[in-house]
Amino acid sequence: MSPSIPYSAEQDDLFYPCKRGEFFPAGKPESEGALCAEMARLAYCKQESSFAFDRGKIQNVLRDVGFADCKFFESTRHPTGKGIHCFITTSDDKQMVVVAFRGTDKDDLNDWGFDLNAIPKQWKNRGHVHSGFADGLDEVLDQLEPELTPVKTRKLFTGHSLGAALATLLASMQAPVSLYTFGSPQVGDADFVANLQRVENHRFVDCKDLVTRLPKVFGYVHVGKPYYIDRGRRITFDPSRVFMLADGICADLAYAIKYAWKPGKVKLRELADHAPINYVWAIPADQS
Repeated sequence: MSPSIPYSAEQDDLFYPCKRGEFFPAGKPESEGALCAEMARLAYCKQESSFAFDRGKIQNVLRDVGFADCKFFESTRHPTGKGIHCFITTSDDKQMVVVAFRGTDKDDLNDWGFDLNAIPKQWKNRGHVHSGFADGLDEVLDQLEPELTPVKTRKLFTGHSLGAALATLLASMQAPVSLYTFGSPQVGDADFVANLQRVENHRFVDCKDLVTRLPKVFGYVHVGKPYYIDRGRRITFDPSRVFMLADGICADLAYAIKYAWKPGKVKLRELADHAPINYVWAIPADQS
């Protein structure tokens, strides 16, 4: 592992992505990939007393990296702010709009319901998709579409985990757009994926991340080739299956020796690699 790129096996970094804080410690990143990775983690910020966005904290972080204009969209169908959350933020120079979705909140059973309902559902334009993800997007879509449809500047959609799935669905409806996903599950079938052929796609997979291999039913496939983060925290575009298999075996062994037995650590590398901070740290400043 490169000594210049840290790695976390902490349970808190997996279960409570914003507890660590320290967003954009070096200021605004030079690359869109690094920018979106941190915004996907920022989308997890919530109030202490509910699941609703901590809007003040998010706005302060975004303002420091040149995104003062921010609008929030949250499901109103559930108590105490549960359900789907995303924000839209516009750069101060008006050249970029970023839509960031929150991923699965460990303590929100509504999110788990979206994740587990994998029954195929006819998508709005073509193909079939994961019903839970589609239902989740519907909770905020009526709010989002009027905001996004008139936008003519460059739009980036991003999210981690469940948020990545929601961003992928939205991208199929709002092209042209650049899509940056981190730890994304498979969202739909091959016909659905065809909807995104013209979308600039950047799908990051962190080594053994279990979520990126789910669900394994109904013929669901991924959108585009992966940007694979290996056990040394190096990023390779679309490596061979043999490379990823060998790298994963070595990663599991190293993790078992160094982390799995320690208190406060995630027991399995397949789960630890899903932590948003490990994506944030691994993507170098020059990654496009």
